[in-house]
Amino acid sequence: MTSLWGQVFLWICLFTLIWGICQTEAANIDEICKHSDSCERCLSTHLECAWCTDKEFQAGYRCLSRSLLLQYNCSETDIYENQPVLDLLQDKPLKDYETSDQAVQVSPQRAYLKLVKGNTQRIKLSYRTARNNPLDLYVLMDLTWTMRDDKETLEELGAQLSQTLKNLTGNYRLGFGSFADKPTLPMILPQNKENPCALERAKCEPTYGYRHQLSLTDDIPAFTSAVANSKITGNLDNLEGGLDALMQVIVCPKEIGWKEQARKVVILVTDGFMHLAGDGLLAGIIERNDKQCHLNSAGEYTGSLEYDYPSLEEIYRELLRRKINVIFAVTKEVVSSYRELSALMKEISYVDILSADSSNILELIKKSYESLIKRTQFADNSPDFIDMVYYTDCGGQFPTLQKRNFCNNVSLGKKIYFYVDVTLKKYPDNKVYTHKIRVEETSLSEYMDLDVELQRPCPCQEIPNPEDEVGRFQCQNQGYMYCGMCNCDEGWTGTFCTCPKDGTNVTSNEALLQKCRQPLTEKTTSPLVCSNHGDCDCGNCLCDLGYTGPFCECRECIDCDEKLADCFCGQCVCKYGWSGTRCNCDGDTDACLGPTGEICSQRGNCDCGVCQCEEPFLGTFCEIDPEKDNKLCQFYEPCVTCLIEQKQGINTCDNLSDICSSLDRQEHFTYSFVHELDSEQDQCLVRVVNKHGIQCDSYFVYQVIDHSNFLTIQAVDCEPVDYVALFGFISGFTLLIGLLLIFLILWCIRAKDAREYAKFLKETEQSWVREENPIYRDPVGRYEVPKALSVKYDENPFAS
Repeated sequence: MTSLWGQVFLWICLFTLIWGICQTEAANIDEICKHSDSCERCLSTHLECAWCTDKEFQAGYRCLSRSLLLQYNCSETDIYENQPVLDLLQDKPLKDYETSDQAVQVSPQRAYLKLVKGNTQRIKLSYRTARNNPLDLYVLMDLTWTMRDDKETLEELGAQLSQTLKNLTGNYRLGFGSFADKPTLPMILPQNKENPCALERAKCEPTYGYRHQLSLTDDIPAFTSAVANSKITGNLDNLEGGLDALMQVIVCPKEIGWKEQARKVVILVTDGFMHLAGDGLLAGIIERNDKQCHLNSAGEYTGSLEYDYPSLEEIYRELLRRKINVIFAVTKEVVSSYRELSALMKEISYVDILSADSSNILELIKKSYESLIKRTQFADNSPDFIDMVYYTDCGGQFPTLQKRNFCNNVSLGKKIYFYVDVTLKKYPDNKVYTHKIRVEETSLSEYMDLDVELQRPCPCQEIPNPEDEVGRFQCQNQGYMYCGMCNCDEGWTGTFCTCPKDGTNVTSNEALLQKCRQPLTEKTTSPLVCSNHGDCDCGNCLCDLGYTGPFCECRECIDCDEKLADCFCGQCVCKYGWSGTRCNCDGDTDACLGPTGEICSQRGNCDCGVCQCEEPFLGTFCEIDPEKDNKLCQFYEPCVTCLIEQKQGINTCDNLSDICSSLDRQEHFTYSFVHELDSEQDQCLVRVVNKHGIQCDSYFVYQVIDHSNFLTIQAVDCEPVDYVALFGFISGFTLLIGLLLIFLILWCIRAKDAREYAKFLKETEQSWVREENPIYRDPVGRYEVPKALSVKYDENPFAS
């Protein structure tokens, strides 16, 4: 029974505590809200602040918590409050790819958000890489002269390529294209235009910029045939037109055959670097790349001599926009350059080393594809007035949520959660309050659409009535009440229309409020009116009880004695001759004056004769710095060094009396040498080189009593090593160890012999014939007839 009442008492105490905390929090919210004098400022001050528009409302403040407004009889229909909303409009579960339906890799797919200014809404976004997701792989190959053996290798690996892709996903398609360079000087020699391989004493196809050979297809023999039918060409310089070709692969989705829901990958195979934007000027091509498709019916790039090479930035933007990943399969001679390029677009690119004859291309495709699907990253198109921040633990890779929008090394089939914090920072200047934001995976056509509505700043529906007597009375008959705020007549302004307009540009309530905001710098002011501790009355702050200052920025002083101190912004400023936090100590700082001649080592304040140290300093005189040397240790070190040298007979200090005395040279330090120091005291280290040239570490402690300095020194005599004695000791110790080992071995031998002899004696005693050798065995068998036979048949078979 006692236990039951104890539990009841415990629950009552817990309930009381929670109720008290809630009441305190509600009181704090009301304190924050009450000084807001307009509906918009009220709702922006705190999420729990609400505004009352009821004309009959008699309480002094219209901006309070909803519960307090209702308690003060504000009509519920006249209360405007913040109402953030989050609704999921489409939330299909994640699933793998199926032939009859598309995969779902992002959830939810659509949500509705109603944002309140300054408030943050959090959306939980789920992502999982779908198994068997469609893959569109386009092989873009450099077919200049040095790549002829690579082409042959790719042709031979056609069947194996099919099996490699089948192991990655059962739903794949292949495409093929080739590139060389712009067919003009200085990329080629005009005289070798028809046969750019003439310098190699071989015959090859005329140079072309880019040629689309095969659209994406699941017909593997067609891919092998396209590679086999492609022709080697050549160019003059060691740079290729790969960016020209890559741009056409990106911007010609119809010709290439990209599928919207597939993971789109281009593998660019080359052994050289590429021309960049601006290199076209060498050939007189000045037209900027227009990022449009220029493929004719034969798949030839017709803009090669018309448009300059694209820039890396243009390639990157188009890859992002069209959700295409690129794998650079390059030889080791140029891999470092391509890795620098890939670092600029790391979320959608991958680089690996291609062998000299491309024999490792299958392994490279497998490795790079797995790397791509193990990475996920999200981005959005939110406007500048809406802030979106991503947090994730990457499926348990981190112990806590990290501020990041991407994850690496994500296991296939592993569900990853992203938490997206959406915050309305300010209202848009164009006053458009509905927006659509897309949060999308950067390398897939997977996204979440957000229908965002911004809560309008106090959407008042009341019809204004300038002649309403009650409304005019509340505005001092110099304006009328509208939505809980006074609309002032001409010539008046202020919260309650009590302030006449003057010739100093103070013609609006906002201008008056600006005069009640504390300046922070020459150009900025605090956003708080009267520091949120008072009301603004015609440009002047009327402070709450306990606050003072022109902007109510200071607390009132409580413990200041007017005879001893002046109050300045909540702090007691002591008058001459007094000190301390309460200014009740006389101004004598002699007790805080350390041996160095500094008050509290210039690291604290002297409060009634005691040093109050600043962080992180310690000690009677704030001389101890946890991260640096002790100031007093450094001060005493010359004296202690001289005393140790004098004790050891070095006598190098001629001015010992000057060094070991106070700064005014009137008091000599008192010192003593001991064998051991008190371990509880803070010890100072001093290093002295003795007469033998050996550096010795000694320790000392100090005490300051009534400005008298006492030093206790533990001097260590570091004698040189006596090599003769050391050799003798080592020799003796070695001899002793050797004798012990010999004795131990002899003891073990004797013990073994004793055991063997004892065993021999025992076997001798147990032998059948005592005179025989114990290991002798008689070859003649002997049997003895029993003297009496048993008459029992079961014991004697011869019994009758």
